[in-house]
Amino acid sequence: MNIDLIYQDKFKFDYEKKLFEKYKNRIEALKEKKILNHFREAQCSNKKISEILKNKKKSDLFISLDETGKTFTSKEFSNLIFNNNFKKIVFFIGGTDGLTEMTLDQSDQILSLSKMTFTHSFAAIILLEQIYRS
Repeated sequence: MNIDLIYQDKFKFDYEKKLFEKYKNRIEALKEKKILNHFREAQCSNKKISEILKNKKKSDLFISLDETGKTFTSKEFSNLIFNNNFKKIVFFIGGTDGLTEMTLDQSDQILSLSKMTFTHSFAAIILLEQIYRS
């Protein structure tokens, strides 16, 4: 299974990037889980996201992170992403302005990590930690 992380912001601090890379490397070391693509900053324009949405296949699962989404336990999250036959899972994390309505509307699932607010970089790190834990 391939996992893509579409991240529309940048890490402001070196320690955030190091922690993100730590979990990314741990996930990639596992045979059954792999992050192939990690797009961020300029690569993640709304035009690029529109292109990704347009090319969605039936075997893909698109999950957007948004404060209005559903919260999952770690076990429920694991079941969502690994107990299905998806060939690719794409996670969308918005930038300062969040995700577009089009992205949210075309997502299969909208996920909230918490009722609390996190920086976008922390949301990306928490997401990777949960994928690794799964």
